Amino acid sequence: MPGSEPPSGSKKKDLPILGIDLGMTSAVAAWVAPNAEAPTIIPLEKGLPAMAAVASFPPDRTPIVGRAARDLLTTAPAETVTGVKRLLGRKADSQAVRDLSSRVGFQLVSGPDGDVMIRVGERVLNPAEVAAQILAQVALLATHHLKSEVSSCVLAVPAYFNNVQKAAMKEAARLAGLDVVKLVHEPTAVALAYGYNRAGDSRIVILDMGGIRLDVSVMEITGNVFDVVATGGDPYLGGANLDARIAEWILANIKKKFGKDLAQEPRLLMKVRTAAEQAKRELSRFKAVDLQIPLEQVPRGEKPKIGALRLKAEVIDKLAEDLVSRVVALVKHVLKERGLTPKDVDDVILVGGGTKLPLLRKRVADAFGKEPRSELPPEEVIALGAALLADSISRGTGAGIGVVKEAVGIALADGRYMRIIDRDSKLPITRRVMIPTIRDAQETLELDLFQGLGEDILENDYLGTIVYQGIQPAKAGEAKVVVDLALDANGMLVVTSPEDGRGNEKYEFTTKNGAEPPAAAPAPSFHVAEGRPV
Repeated sequence: MPGSEPPSGSKKKDLPILGIDLGMTSAVAAWVAPNAEAPTIIPLEKGLPAMAAVASFPPDRTPIVGRAARDLLTTAPAETVTGVKRLLGRKADSQAVRDLSSRVGFQLVSGPDGDVMIRVGERVLNPAEVAAQILAQVALLATHHLKSEVSSCVLAVPAYFNNVQKAAMKEAARLAGLDVVKLVHEPTAVALAYGYNRAGDSRIVILDMGGIRLDVSVMEITGNVFDVVATGGDPYLGGANLDARIAEWILANIKKKFGKDLAQEPRLLMKVRTAAEQAKRELSRFKAVDLQIPLEQVPRGEKPKIGALRLKAEVIDKLAEDLVSRVVALVKHVLKERGLTPKDVDDVILVGGGTKLPLLRKRVADAFGKEPRSELPPEEVIALGAALLADSISRGTGAGIGVVKEAVGIALADGRYMRIIDRDSKLPITRRVMIPTIRDAQETLELDLFQGLGEDILENDYLGTIVYQGIQPAKAGEAKVVVDLALDANGMLVVTSPEDGRGNEKYEFTTKNGAEPPAAAPAPSFHVAEGRPV
């Protein structure tokens, strides 16, 4: 179990490092076996690759995690938490929490410092404590399967996670007895799983549609540098939307054909929802599926009356038509915001169980003029990529490779902080930013530099101010100053501009960054440096 002593004869450095994808609705873990090149998924629950990311907290009982907890969403909604990943690092008064509070059976309340807390019965927990229950169960099941202690992992996080959310994810892992050797962006894990670190320069779109959220990422890859240059998402568009519609179709047809209103029977309603999810999966491969829906509750051992229905794939397409249109519209919007078109994209990769829908795959192919890639199982690909990175790290700790420990950025006109060089990027690193004027005929621009992880400039350390003069008069926003921010391995920030006439303008600032002392172990087989849009 996590945190226990290694089995007799084993060494800490020989223990497996898992790649873990904690999603909104499920958790998946993978690893690379000794002397193997490809990662494999670890069966977590009843031999299945994914474990339900649900935790239930019955009064005076040990928490229940996984599919058994998911079965309690209908019968004990006030005690059962799903989608906890969405709550990590959030404030109770944030829009995301307010939107979610009306959609869940458990209660969301304000805790210390205004952080969101989860009330389940008489207990009040922070989201990291709930996520820890799920991660601990992943580690426990992986320990049983591998017959070896599991105490370390590479943990995948969404590209849109800020540093507070990342810290909450790491805290959840710590509470679960897991040491996070690295956080990796989910799009980066996908790109690694598909081998883009060996495929030269590429621009890819990753469409990740899980159970309850859609994420779209545009990634530009140069060697082993992975830049997520644009992101977009819909927090309430996922496979569960279609599950709900299929369940409504089943309920309506059962009532019409058999005169039974199963919506009033919680346990029967749970079976309808399970049947809806299973039907969606089967109709990704078949033209029709026959459903056997129990019409009554009977004592254990007795057979209930069954309502038989046939659900055809064409019905699914009608139910999903507007959902698929929303997906394609979001993808096009994210590209347009970056000034790109589908023709500028080398590959489109589908991730998440929601992308198995044939209609969605067809519409994406039509939009890009090419078949999307989905050779790897969509629900497993993030964990597979994280496992590859974990294996690389286990081969050595990156001798001589320095990484950014404190993000570096600039102050925006409205007082917010914009990170330009993100934490965990490989050193040395250079990032370019274009800063527009904010007034008509503006001839001088002040650039305030900060380092830190906060969202507001007041939460970060001030480095200094650079004044750029001699800007050609123009309308607000039309004139721009182009600036290069470069961090060397010794933590020195050098700011220059490639514009004509500014060759002698060079500014240096000392930061808290710098290369870590060289490690004794050999360098890993590859190193990933992740970037953010600038």
